[in-house]
Amino acid sequence: MADVKLLKEIIEDIDDRGYLRRRESTQLEFKEKFGLKSLAKYLKSIAAFANTKGGIIIYGVKDSPRIPVGINRDKFDAIKQEKISTFLSEYFSPEIIWDIGLFEALGKWFGYIEIQESEYKPVICKKDAQGVLRNGDIFYRYRAQSKLIQFPELKQIQDEIKEKERQLWMKHIERISRIGPQHVAFLDLFDGSIEVGTGKSQLILDPELLADLKNKVKFIEEGNISEKEGAPTLKIVGEIHQTDSILAPKLDPNKDYPFLQKHLAQELGLRPFDVQVLIWKFNIKGNKKYHIEIETSETTRTNKYSRYALRYLKQKLAEQDDKHRFLKNLIKQYTNRNKNKTT
Repeated sequence: MADVKLLKEIIEDIDDRGYLRRRESTQLEFKEKFGLKSLAKYLKSIAAFANTKGGIIIYGVKDSPRIPVGINRDKFDAIKQEKISTFLSEYFSPEIIWDIGLFEALGKWFGYIEIQESEYKPVICKKDAQGVLRNGDIFYRYRAQSKLIQFPELKQIQDEIKEKERQLWMKHIERISRIGPQHVAFLDLFDGSIEVGTGKSQLILDPELLADLKNKVKFIEEGNISEKEGAPTLKIVGEIHQTDSILAPKLDPNKDYPFLQKHLAQELGLRPFDVQVLIWKFNIKGNKKYHIEIETSETTRTNKYSRYALRYLKQKLAEQDDKHRFLKNLIKQYTNRNKNKTT
């Protein structure tokens, strides 16, 4: 959440002419108003901030000279976060973490969009838009400008990725060495599965516990003891039974459903109609783990799908000996479903 006190200080810091003293920077940008027609430009700035150190866009500041004129509070408050999130997920990957809000200063209202620095750089454009965005573009914040990234900054991001992976692998290897490979089990925090040796079993875990396990809990088998006395452990007593029902962590509708139907088709290498048939066959719609319906305007609703949905459909397709024959039979069932209801 943005520091509203700091934002107010920025707006209230004016000279005798009423001009803002603060200038745009690598983490600050001013805009006079928000309009969906200029959304591609906003997305460019948002992606640039995410690829740098994060930042804030403040709406309600006139340019040349920088005069705090304010905005229409009701219009800005009516902006639907889901619509911006839909555009961000449609045009950029990986996901961008952001927030939107209002604050009052100098007797006027101002809006802001706060962008967090991405943990998974670089954020890359995956679709052309309005002559501003192009597939494959990577934007970066250079002082007061959002521009295509240059080689030194791109190399720096690549070096940071390699160093993070190296440190993570070293940490895992040290722990495995200390515990012993024969005593190690792997917990997949994405789907709640535990792999021991060559086998894989499923557990139903409380969603909050599942989200917290990574740093706070390790598993021990009955009869063994924790290597470090007092260390938090989860003791597995008896057998682990396979189940088809797995609880998912709580999902944020603004960031955890990144796929439209056409995106699922691209990921699966299928036609959008094929994906439509698969969604029908496996009852994806209505299951909150896989699907959510969001309102993008007063008259329009959009279906979006989670990473769980993509993984589930990949798994179902992988189970088929002949994927093309399987889809052909499903399409026949799908096209005949209304006929069967009337007979």
